[in-house]
Amino acid sequence: MNWSIERKLPLFVTVLLLAVVLALLIIGYGEVRRASRQLANARLQRASQQLAESFQRSLAQYRTQTLAVARDPGVVAFLISRGQHAEAQARAALAHIALDTVSNIAAELWTTDGQLLLRSGRLRSTAAVFPATDSAAVSPLMQFDTILHYQVTATVRDGAQVLGTARHVRRINLNAQARAMLTGLAGGDALLLLGNAAGAPWTDFASVVSAPPATVLQSATPARYERGETKRASAAAVPGSPWMVVVEVPSRLVLAPARAYLRRMMPIAALVVLLGALGGWVGSRRVTAPLREITTAAEAIAAGELDRRVQVTSEDELGRLGRSFNTMAAQVTRALQTTEMRLRSVSETAHDAIIAADADGIIQFWNPGAARMFGYSADEILGQPLTVLMPARFHDAHRTGIRRYVATREAHVVGKTVELAGRRKDGSEFPIELSLGAAPVNGVLSFTGVIRDITERIRSAAALEATNAELESFSYSVSHDLRAPLRAIHGFSRILLEDHNAKLDAEAQRLLGVIDQNTRRMGQLIDDLLAFSRLGRQEITAGRVDMKELTTVVADDIKRAEGERNGKLEIRIGALPPARGDRALLRQVVSNLLQNAVKFTRGRDNARIEVGSRLEGKQTVYYVKDNGAGFDLRYADKLFGVFQRLHRAEDFEGTGVGLAIVKRIVQRHGGRVWAEGKVDEGATFYFTLPFEES
Repeated sequence: MNWSIERKLPLFVTVLLLAVVLALLIIGYGEVRRASRQLANARLQRASQQLAESFQRSLAQYRTQTLAVARDPGVVAFLISRGQHAEAQARAALAHIALDTVSNIAAELWTTDGQLLLRSGRLRSTAAVFPATDSAAVSPLMQFDTILHYQVTATVRDGAQVLGTARHVRRINLNAQARAMLTGLAGGDALLLLGNAAGAPWTDFASVVSAPPATVLQSATPARYERGETKRASAAAVPGSPWMVVVEVPSRLVLAPARAYLRRMMPIAALVVLLGALGGWVGSRRVTAPLREITTAAEAIAAGELDRRVQVTSEDELGRLGRSFNTMAAQVTRALQTTEMRLRSVSETAHDAIIAADADGIIQFWNPGAARMFGYSADEILGQPLTVLMPARFHDAHRTGIRRYVATREAHVVGKTVELAGRRKDGSEFPIELSLGAAPVNGVLSFTGVIRDITERIRSAAALEATNAELESFSYSVSHDLRAPLRAIHGFSRILLEDHNAKLDAEAQRLLGVIDQNTRRMGQLIDDLLAFSRLGRQEITAGRVDMKELTTVVADDIKRAEGERNGKLEIRIGALPPARGDRALLRQVVSNLLQNAVKFTRGRDNARIEVGSRLEGKQTVYYVKDNGAGFDLRYADKLFGVFQRLHRAEDFEGTGVGLAIVKRIVQRHGGRVWAEGKVDEGATFYFTLPFEES
């Protein structure tokens, strides 16, 4: 946003306060929410455990009553006689559990084959359920229509013989009053559920309901689930029975304290943000007023009012800033005046022409160098179009280029140095070198050109080209004229050796051999010298060069040329990154260095040559290392000179031009060469080339 600091600062303070307040609200809400959940979880677990223990105590009482009936002598006698004797005693025992007049409890005696012998109470049970032990067993909850009931069963025995069972049947009263009473025990906003751990039926003590999900029944801690709405529930098993109790409470009630916290804190937070925004606005006004004055003064100075200053009225940081600004403005004014004087001095004393024009190509500035070069005085040329300084054939292209650059900033000449033709006042043309730039001046586009008369340069270049042509002709002539007598000397010496050998004594034969050897060496020297001279004129065709493949090919050619020595010559080629250059010239570099290494290792039985590389910045350093004769490091600077040799020609052949050729090729590729070595300990030759991405 391009707003002022006066607007941005209050906005920043407001946004920062809003972020802090929101963060505090979120953190506080989260803490209250977490605490509410913890309290609800503890309450639910405590309520479910207490209710489970309450049911356990009731069931323990019913089991005790049922066991007492099962062990009563009258009941045992009654079952032994299968109802023929002791009925009064048995009925009296059953009356301890239920009287005949009650409708929600029953006490029964059953035979082992499922025959009901005696009942007290009006509630009827289902088929007999035999306990696994002699203790009384509590059955799962059972449903008949809308009635839920359960039974406590105890085995009646005569010694080891099972006679039947005594059964205590109880109905669970389902009504609103029962649910309200039990809900009060669990807490006024909690709901109590009772049911079988294995599944249906379940009840909330007002009606039969669906069983809670297994995740609630199997969880050791309170769990969330959906039943009409999101609820949080805790389950507990009733010891001594297949029942479970679940105490649940709606999640909205659990989170009510957190929502109440938000309702209370949000107005306070809004007030804090509002006060912060107001304070930020007031502070911004106080801080930005001096800054606005400084900004206005700076803009005035930039517009040319160099005497503009700010009023300093305080001693605080803003006051010190105002005084510093005034000091800086004074220094800038002096610097601008000094710079203007220097620029005027440079433009007036420059030998080159310096010309400035506006976006329409109208000349606005004209230095003395331009007057000397073109012959126009400043009064004659200022306000004239640039086309008066160029031949007519360039006028249309010039106007098109200016319009295109002003409209699109597409530069063909701007920002570059080009060679063109200029036109003097007298109408004569001359070659010029133009460096053109463009930049806004006081919001208006301006072109500035520096023009140099290159008549002498072109004349010198033409003379140099003529000289090179003469040198080329001379090189050819030297090559041809020197080779002819050399071929004659070589031919006649060979004739004498081959046709008149018998007539020559040993000394004459030796001298003719020396003549033959030196003529061949002279021919090789001429070839190398011509190759060296041609390197300065040969065009370089740059491209990607696989140095590994190139070195391998050259090494194979050299080993084949060595003949019998091939088996004793080891050339190891390591990792060689690709380079950028002329493949033919780089092949000559590698060939010359490998041949040099092969030549100076001829005195070694185990000649070893190693080719490798390493990276240095954006260049690759390649090296050729051998274990040959080596050289004295004090004379390393002579290795790459023409005709420079550090060994006798009798020991090692050569013309002293090969390493000079290597140096010239590498330098033309923008690299450098050097060597390291020790006498009789070998030598290493290094050269660098631009790195080429794989």
